[in-house]
Amino acid sequence: MSKTLIAYYSQSGSTKNLVQELAEKTNSDIFEITVPADTFPNDMFETADVAKKQRKDENFPTLISKIPNLDQYDTLVVAGPNWSAAVATPVISFLQEVQNFKGKVISLNTSVGQNDDQYNEDFREQAKGLNVVATMNNNLDEVINYLN
Repeated sequence: MSKTLIAYYSQSGSTKNLVQELAEKTNSDIFEITVPADTFPNDMFETADVAKKQRKDENFPTLISKIPNLDQYDTLVVAGPNWSAAVATPVISFLQEVQNFKGKVISLNTSVGQNDDQYNEDFREQAKGLNVVATMNNNLDEVINYLN
């Protein structure tokens, strides 16, 4: 039986709620991608500006959460918010750290349907050598069906 890890970044809590439901319905493990508390302001527009600068400078945030050993997993679902039609920078930091993962990778974009195609394209670009088998957009049932 395959084993799945759902790695997620959530600034507002909506991605976290979705991931918890997904993990419960698919019997998957969860890993929260975390960065220092002062990395982003509370205002989403200011956060977007900080993230754009991080991307421009290629100076992505440091993760403070310790990534588990991925050798025990066949599938990695990476969930995160859509920031200005792009992958959230903490998720980029995570993707950079897990480049040796050999299993399947699924992107779960937790936006509300804005610029999903651009996000999915950016995810594939940021994932570089990872085996991205699917990009899904805020659709829990689609991910559940895929995993089951």
